[in-house]
Amino acid sequence: MFARTQIRSGPGAWALAATLALALALAATPLAAQEGSDRPANPDLAEGAEMLSQGLKKLFRGLMDELEPAGEAAEQGWNDLVDWLGDLSAYEAPERLPNGDILIRRKEPLAPGTDL
Repeated sequence: MFARTQIRSGPGAWALAATLALALALAATPLAAQEGSDRPANPDLAEGAEMLSQGLKKLFRGLMDELEPAGEAAEQGWNDLVDWLGDLSAYEAPERLPNGDILIRRKEPLAPGTDL
């Protein structure tokens, strides 16, 4: 039922990638005030927008460089967990006990003396 899943990025990397995509999309689109306006373009505004764009690119590159080691560690941890659990279809649905513990039973109990 559950196959081995490879994590290709660290925690929060999806949100970071979405934020980066949004920032780049907004930087690439012209401002509404510039469309159809008879006023000359403001060079200071254009320069400021370019500097903001460059700063955001540097920020996101730095964040991705920081998250890369965490992603590699998360990938290794996930792979270890998947190897340890094996096929998840061999387990019943989780059950919450009155004391708050969560119990996950095997559908077929292990043979006595089986080493986990």
